[in-house]
Amino acid sequence: MMSPVLFNEHIQILLLSLVPGLPLVVAFSLVVRPCQKVGLRLAPWTALPALGAALFLKPGINLEVAWFFMGGRMGIDLLGQRFLLLAALVWLLAAFFGRSYLRHDKRRSTFFFFYLLSMACNFGLILAQDMLGFYLFFGLMSFSAYGLIVHNKSREARQAGKVYIILVMVGEVLLISGMLLMASRLPDLELTTIVASRPENLSLVLLFAGFAIKAGAVPLHVWLPLAHPVAPVPASAVLSGVMIKAGLLGWLRFLPVGQDIVLPGWGAFFIILGGLAAFYGVACGLGQQEAKTVLAYSSISQMGLMTIVVGCGLLVPALWPQVTHAVSVYALHHGLAKAALFLGVGVAVNSGNERPARWALVLLLLPALALAGLPFTSGALAKYAVKDIVHGLPLPWSSALEILLPLAAVATIVLLCHFLRILSRTSCGQASLATGMLVPWLGLLAAVAGLLWFWPDWPLYAGHIKELTLFWQGLWPVVLGWGVMVPLWKWWPGRKRLAVPAGDILWIVCGQRREGRRLPTKTVVSNGAGKMAGRWRAGAAQVLDDLGRAMEKRFMRW
Repeated sequence: MMSPVLFNEHIQILLLSLVPGLPLVVAFSLVVRPCQKVGLRLAPWTALPALGAALFLKPGINLEVAWFFMGGRMGIDLLGQRFLLLAALVWLLAAFFGRSYLRHDKRRSTFFFFYLLSMACNFGLILAQDMLGFYLFFGLMSFSAYGLIVHNKSREARQAGKVYIILVMVGEVLLISGMLLMASRLPDLELTTIVASRPENLSLVLLFAGFAIKAGAVPLHVWLPLAHPVAPVPASAVLSGVMIKAGLLGWLRFLPVGQDIVLPGWGAFFIILGGLAAFYGVACGLGQQEAKTVLAYSSISQMGLMTIVVGCGLLVPALWPQVTHAVSVYALHHGLAKAALFLGVGVAVNSGNERPARWALVLLLLPALALAGLPFTSGALAKYAVKDIVHGLPLPWSSALEILLPLAAVATIVLLCHFLRILSRTSCGQASLATGMLVPWLGLLAAVAGLLWFWPDWPLYAGHIKELTLFWQGLWPVVLGWGVMVPLWKWWPGRKRLAVPAGDILWIVCGQRREGRRLPTKTVVSNGAGKMAGRWRAGAAQVLDDLGRAMEKRFMRW
């Protein structure tokens, strides 16, 4: 990574303005028919200002930008720099991929309109340094992503979009309520003031839930496995690689991180919730028969691991500097690897053969093994950054996580073996593979392989190279995962009976059919399981109905 460069204040404001501003200008040019051809050519290049800001601006910038939302503040700190680098790379390469992937799509201009709006708002929330700016960009990004999910206008896409937009609306209400409660106790609305304050528990609950929807935290994850199968491949790449991280960044921006603010209850809650998501995502993913849905559940599992790291910081405030470094490195590694996997699905199914090309499946092993933490990969660097944090926790958390994290790595490789097996059996169309799709994908693979090795702090996370014991600790979960998965799929006859519908909890609550329409899933259950699920649905629906009425009355009084 290149060293930051000092610019004067006017150039800094211009560059910061171009980061969200240029994608917005090009997006609205796509609305004007004579400008559409030029706009489509420029669309991928609009991420370059963000990439330039991440590489060349010195962290610590916090400037008032007169045009931005009542004179709001924009800037870049060390955490924002790393998230911006991830976002710029994924949006840039996915846009080049999408331009070729959708070359025969008549609604390509519409797709890139929503794509650029989402990109601009994603960049904006990373740069925002006050509460109003963060909320504005976060909300606009969430609503813009709806256009990416429903792009193909199929019944499944509309159903997935409906679930997504309902959760977005709920999340917006939770966030604005939590932020208003927090703002009433603060002297100003800058993020540096917020993280140094001690908010009341009600505002923490509201903010946690609002950001948890975007972060795919269990049980608010149900939109992810519904949205990924129906969205175009480049949209899935940015949804899982970048936009899901907005919820994680929201926690880091709004949770108290002061050295004297100890929240052991919240820390334990985050750790337990993250551990649940890490294994629940794998369990549900193993019941899927669609490659992109498996990757969606993998994202839920990996976000659970990042949730655990955030919980460590809440449990022991002295670890927050290490936590922010580890989370940003882990998010960068996961975002690049997951985007490479999603774009790899597009490459594999457009290889011009009846089945995905073997060379594509072999190359997909790189991001898959990186997610499992194979030594000498970016995943090994990211997971080694977490080890020191775990060692700094009090008992019993440190010993529990020393057992849980390797098991999570085993579960990850089992799920990704399942993904590769499903993809290898996927029927492909006769569309030829365009160079415009292959080059961006290879660029992402190169970033997965080498970017973190150019990171300024990479020697701190590379201890597994020097010590044989640590090397083996990273290797055995991968070996065990492969050893478990191969015989499991070859000899276990009852595997097809464990198919889980995408949306899992949502399917149990809402039922397989509602108003004569099927949920966008294929379900395989036995008669006994179906009757039991029906009883669970009836009971859960009644409980939710009563709870909803009670909450509505309480909010009306409030």
